[in-house]
Amino acid sequence: MSTPSKKSLGRPVQQPHGMPTSEQILHVAAALFMDYGFEAVSMNQVAEKCGVTKATIYYYYPAKTDLFVACMTGTLTIVKERIQAILEQPGTFQSRLISITENYLKVPKMHVNGMFEQVKRHLSEEQQQMLIAAENDLYETLREGFEGAARSGEITCEDPLLVTHLYVAMLRAGERQYGKQVLFSSRQEAAETIVAFLWRGIHP
Repeated sequence: MSTPSKKSLGRPVQQPHGMPTSEQILHVAAALFMDYGFEAVSMNQVAEKCGVTKATIYYYYPAKTDLFVACMTGTLTIVKERIQAILEQPGTFQSRLISITENYLKVPKMHVNGMFEQVKRHLSEEQQQMLIAAENDLYETLREGFEGAARSGEITCEDPLLVTHLYVAMLRAGERQYGKQVLFSSRQEAAETIVAFLWRGIHP
């Protein structure tokens, strides 16, 4: 009597909507991590949300730290690519910066620094460096944008990297809510206000 053959995990699995299982896991896990933080999310939760077994999660990502790093670096890469695409569009730098701000604010609770500090003790040195490199790539893309605008005379900016860090700090303020106090009524208002505030300091 022959035994039923088992489906190999080594063959890429397609989810019903066509997304490969490994990508679906990252998509779901990234949302969970950013909503609830590293400690609160379990591999069981990710598996249930994806509609797969926990063994499948561990096949692709042997530890929760591996999954977390893959999620965060992937998200940072997506944000960086969106920024690059907007910077290449026509229009004034100010209008493109507003568009970048709106897109950045679409990513929920993207407080990478705060989350990194919470998870740091769980990560290997290599994993920490992977996160730092992904975040630095994003900052470098923004820095190049400010530097290019300075060369074209659209802004006055002696230190594009400093302006980049100030800008990202303002983006984090745009995401924050203090108790029942909401700083901005909409993402568009937040983007326009943040850029207008920054613009007063860098416009020639």
